[in-house]
Amino acid sequence: MLSLTRSGPKILLLESNHIHEFEKYLEERFNTSNTTLKDAFENADENCTIILLVEKIKEVVNAADVKDFFVVAQDTAVILCTILSEHKSHLVTGSRIAPRIILMRVFGDTKKILEEVKKDYHAVEGDFLKLLDSHCEGTIIAFTQQPLSKNSSLSDIYEAALFVEEKYSVLHKNLRIHALKYLNEGLNNKDWYELEIKIYDMYEAYTLHYERLLKVIENLELGLILGEAWGTDHPRVLLVIGVYRIRFFTFYDPKYIKKVLLGLEYLADGTRVVDYDVYFRRKKISWTDVKENKAGSKYELSKKYRDEFFSRLNEKERKEMLALENAILQTRKK
Repeated sequence: MLSLTRSGPKILLLESNHIHEFEKYLEERFNTSNTTLKDAFENADENCTIILLVEKIKEVVNAADVKDFFVVAQDTAVILCTILSEHKSHLVTGSRIAPRIILMRVFGDTKKILEEVKKDYHAVEGDFLKLLDSHCEGTIIAFTQQPLSKNSSLSDIYEAALFVEEKYSVLHKNLRIHALKYLNEGLNNKDWYELEIKIYDMYEAYTLHYERLLKVIENLELGLILGEAWGTDHPRVLLVIGVYRIRFFTFYDPKYIKKVLLGLEYLADGTRVVDYDVYFRRKKISWTDVKENKAGSKYELSKKYRDEFFSRLNEKERKEMLALENAILQTRKK
């Protein structure tokens, strides 16, 4: 639901006296191409390795020393084993693995969170790229306010990072355990919002609506579902209808959550497929509570919010959402 830590891409420095021959080998063998450092970070996830190709590995290697940047969708060990097994080791005159990277999602006061982590782990603070240049062993903790479900660009990463002389696996485990503590530090220990979301559908496609809601919560990293159950509601006297109730924790304002859910009530063609009612402190948040100046009908407002959150999904996520919506439409034809 809400990712607070994840691994960054691995970084491998390779030294070669045959730069052009090695470039061609990497491109053909690993289906990659030369890129920039900025684009490398944007296109690499935790399952990728960024290769920095240099003519000479120095104690401190900066971007100006790098001849080429490659992103390979393989683990560092697999890349090195492939080079050895295919008898291409003559192309490599030196190698070095940069520190592993842990990305931490933060909210609010990033500097305050950094200082807290720095104190707890006796870390060294420095510029993110310079820490990568000047250390071989240990782990770097980088901070971002962007969702971790997507790749992070250099511009998303807070300029100051931390270097910790601790094994990656041990440090990552500890940070996962204490991540909520640090998140709350950044929010000045502000209470999270506890909401109740009720799902209504006369066609009873509750499983599909739940999956669709879950996709949005996960992809936009809106918060945590802490409980769910069937229930009943009484919209009018003597009328009892079944509903699916979700207990939801979020650090976003309840009205923002209502906007996102309103964007789910209608499909792109204007078909209304579900009601998502949001309650905060037992008070229902109406669509008119999030109506903006000069806003039109409920459908027009829903379309606006739908377009907004759809623009934040990547192509794969949008396809998954549209597939679920198509499945929901099929239930209307029965």
